[in-house]
Amino acid sequence: MTYLSTLSETSLLILMLVVSTGLSLLIFFLIQKYCTWLSINDDGIFGTIFANTMPTLVGFVFAFVTVAAWQNYNSVSDTVSKEAHTLFNLYQIMDAYPSETKKAGQEELINYAQAVIDQEWPILNRQQFDLNAFKRLDRIKQIFVGHKPSSLESTAIHNESLSLLSDYTDLRRNRIESAKSFLAKPMWAALIISAALLILFSALFKTKNIRIHAVMIALVGGSLGVMFFLLVIYNNPFWGPSAIEPTPFKKTLESISIIKR
Repeated sequence: MTYLSTLSETSLLILMLVVSTGLSLLIFFLIQKYCTWLSINDDGIFGTIFANTMPTLVGFVFAFVTVAAWQNYNSVSDTVSKEAHTLFNLYQIMDAYPSETKKAGQEELINYAQAVIDQEWPILNRQQFDLNAFKRLDRIKQIFVGHKPSSLESTAIHNESLSLLSDYTDLRRNRIESAKSFLAKPMWAALIISAALLILFSALFKTKNIRIHAVMIALVGGSLGVMFFLLVIYNNPFWGPSAIEPTPFKKTLESISIIKR
C-alpha cells in the first residue's frame, strides 16, 4: 500500500489495468485448459438470460459503491474548504478585539494554520492529529474564552466569534474522523470475490473463436481494473495520488499575508 501511495494517477491506472487484465486472462486460460467439462454451451433463451444477468448485477454493485466513495471524497473536500474559510473568518473577526488580544490571537491562528499544513496533514491518512496543532488550537480557544467584552457591540462580536470557533472545532473533528477508508475490509472482500466470480462466469462460456473470447475477457478485466482504480483513489480522501491537499489552508495564509500588507 505504501508503494501504491507513491504512484501517480496514470501509473496507478496502468498498474490496475495490467494486473486485472492479466489475472482475467490467466483465469480464462486455466478454465479453458483444465475445466472444459464446465463449459457452458447454450444458445437458447436461458443462456442469454444468464449471460446478461451476472455482468449487470456485478456492474450495478461496483457502480453504486464507486459513486458512494466519490461522493464521500467530495464531501470531505468540501469540509476542508469550509474549515479553512472558517479559520480565515476567525482571523478577520479578531480585528474587532483590543490590540493585545488581536495580536496574540491572530499570531496563534497563523501558527496553527502552518502547523496543520506542515505537521498534521502528513499523518492524516492514519487518522491521527498533531499534538502541537491541537495545543495551538486550545490556546486560541483560551484567548477567545478569556476575553471579557465591555460593551453591547463587543458582546455581539464576541458571541459571533465563539460561534465561529465552535463551527471550526466541528469541521476539524469531521476532517480527522473522515481520514479513514470509506470501504471496510468485508466490502473489499465482497468486491474482489464478485469480480473473480464475474471473470470465472465469463470464462466458462464456450465460443467458436477462442481469440475473440480472450479479447472479451481482457475487456471485462480491464473494466474491473478501472473500477478498482477509482475505488482506490477515492477510498481514503487523504491517501494516494488523489489525496486531498491542504490547499485551502495555504490560500488562507496567502489571504492573511495580503491583508497584513
